[in-house]
Amino acid sequence: MGKILFFLPRQDEKQIAEEIFASQNDGEWELETDYVTGVRPILNANLRADAVIARGVTGAAIARMLRGIPVVQLSVTGYDVMRAAMECKKRFGSAKVAMVGAPNMFYGADSIRDFMELEVVTVAVENETEAEQGLIELRKKGFRDIIGGGMAVQIAEQLGMNGIFIQSGPEAIFQAFLEAKNLTHVRRYEQERGEQFRAVLDYTAEGIVAVDATGRINLVNKAAINLSGLSEKILGEAAGSVMSELGLERVLFTRQAELGQIEVLGGQQVAINCVPLMINSQPAGAVAAFQPVTAIQELERKIRQKIYRRGLVAKFNFADILCASPMMRDRLSLAQEYAKVDSNVLILGETGTGKEVFAQSIHNAGKRRHGPFVPINCAALPESLLESELFGYVEGAFTGAAKGGKIGLFEQAHRGTIFLDEISEISPRLQGRLLRVLQEREIMRLGDDRVIPVDVRIIAATNKNLRNLMKSGQFRDDLYYRLDILKLELPPLRKRKEDILPLMRNFLKTYAVRFQKPYVELSSEAMNCLLQYDWPGNVRELRNIGERLTVLGQYNQTGIDAGRIRAMLAPDEEEVPLMENEKARDNRISKVAAGDREPLAAKIIDTLKRNNYHYGKSAGELGMGRTTLWRKIKELKLDGTKTKQ
Repeated sequence: MGKILFFLPRQDEKQIAEEIFASQNDGEWELETDYVTGVRPILNANLRADAVIARGVTGAAIARMLRGIPVVQLSVTGYDVMRAAMECKKRFGSAKVAMVGAPNMFYGADSIRDFMELEVVTVAVENETEAEQGLIELRKKGFRDIIGGGMAVQIAEQLGMNGIFIQSGPEAIFQAFLEAKNLTHVRRYEQERGEQFRAVLDYTAEGIVAVDATGRINLVNKAAINLSGLSEKILGEAAGSVMSELGLERVLFTRQAELGQIEVLGGQQVAINCVPLMINSQPAGAVAAFQPVTAIQELERKIRQKIYRRGLVAKFNFADILCASPMMRDRLSLAQEYAKVDSNVLILGETGTGKEVFAQSIHNAGKRRHGPFVPINCAALPESLLESELFGYVEGAFTGAAKGGKIGLFEQAHRGTIFLDEISEISPRLQGRLLRVLQEREIMRLGDDRVIPVDVRIIAATNKNLRNLMKSGQFRDDLYYRLDILKLELPPLRKRKEDILPLMRNFLKTYAVRFQKPYVELSSEAMNCLLQYDWPGNVRELRNIGERLTVLGQYNQTGIDAGRIRAMLAPDEEEVPLMENEKARDNRISKVAAGDREPLAAKIIDTLKRNNYHYGKSAGELGMGRTTLWRKIKELKLDGTKTKQ
């Protein structure tokens, strides 16, 4: 396991040390002993060992010399000191004794005064020079007897003084060997952990920067250097002056983590996670990890190719649902409660209100979050195909069936969630099969006679009134009551207008990052314009407008103005081909009007002529919207005009 180097203070301790070492050795350790007194013999020594044991001045000197190798100080107990003092008094008849050695040898000196009626002084030394000077001064003061380490006794005898060596007991040597082995184990473990930590830091794709409690950088990895374009010289610098974009000083001050921040660093957009380091509720530093947005997008692309391509992963969480209105917050709170249980959920709401976002969030917040999330739009497939998709089939079940059969979506959703969107579009026959799944939690593939148990949670959604469909016989009552255990009704955007502006700002920021466009604020007039609109397409329509505004990038000094918003909210106005000349056009319109013989048609034609076929002015004069006017022109086949803005 390793090598222990033992510096002996006296030659006669070698045998004791070797015997103790042999008694506890397991064959993995090697012992080397050397007799050394003082500091001078080891100043230029090339010490090679996993741990060193030494005592007194020698041990203190080695501890100062070695930084990477653990040094164990062979202890001197109070009993050892008293034993040496008693020997000194007995041999030399001492009335006063000086104790000379390293400071850690003085433990127990006060006890000598109390129990042995000796005058005791202590002199702390760190090398031979200090020991010689100290002993000379003691001799001048009348001291002739000293106790101490090997070096002090040797010098005292050279000066004609009496010296008694303070010998460490066998128990101290025994403990020193154990401590040396333990320290070696700890050091190697720390080295391994340090190498692992350094490898993680240097080979991770993320840039990592850390600061201490004062906000100065004390760690930076290679990726951070490469991404920022800076050098390792930033170590010790204030983070706010060299890498302020990371927000390290701010997080250190607020003690609040900042996750998913987008900033420009080194000429590129990076996503930053910055967290404080807290010890005993006090900030001890902060760490920031960042990587290019492009790298995240590329990673997402690869993940989608490998995992998401089957559509079995829910992407949204409750944190992705942005809402400010009390009505929507209430729905969000309700959905979070639904996520805690496994009961079926029925989500009602108009198109574009976010029914699937809520369904995915409920799945990801529940205990099935590690299982698959399988969505299916029941209105997108004909009945026969929908049945085979939901329940699967065996080989030869029908003409064109795949060899080996196919697993159905209910089976794929085992131990997860299946999301049945547009549940109102399922035929009555399929409703019966679905009811059996809800009741028995088992399915049977097409063409098979074997039942397969499934463990799935069902979340259904629709934009229609199921109760009205029940009354007309289009939806089964028993299926409805099986689905309608936990109901979640999502209000349209027009009923929660507090959410319009926060959502729009979020979409503008999101698409600004995606398309590498600048984020632009809305003018106050533009905000009013958004709030006055009814949003028939709900959040989906709002998102589309946000994307369109970002892509077009047309704005003035005050930001996105109301004119731009109105233009995008206005209905599409198709231009009908212009007739060869004015006369031909008028003749055709008159002919159509005469044949149609409806007063409204004649009124529309008259108004269009009077306004020189200006579509907007004509609609205003007729007291209807542009969309309504255009629909009427189509219905009455009055499409012989060129509309004007």
